[in-house]
Amino acid sequence: MPSVVMYSATGCPLCAKYKMLLAEKKIVFTERNTTENPALLNELARKGIRMVPTIFVGEKYVSGFRPSSLLELLV
Repeated sequence: MPSVVMYSATGCPLCAKYKMLLAEKKIVFTERNTTENPALLNELARKGIRMVPTIFVGEKYVSGFRPSSLLELLV
C-alpha cells in the first residue's frame, strides 16, 4: 500500500474523525500538523490545496472530510 500522510490542525474536529477512521481500519499514517509547523501550509498551497484535513495516499489525495472518497483510495 502507498504511504498515507494526513495534514491536520490542532483542535480540528474533522481531523480527529479521520484519525478515528484510520485507526478503526488499522491504517498506519504519518500526521503532519500545520498548527505545530505552519510551513506545511505552504507545502499544501504549492499543490493548490488550501484546507485541512487533507490526506495523501501515495500521490492521490482527499481534501476536507470525505470518508467514502478516502476509503476508495485506500483499496
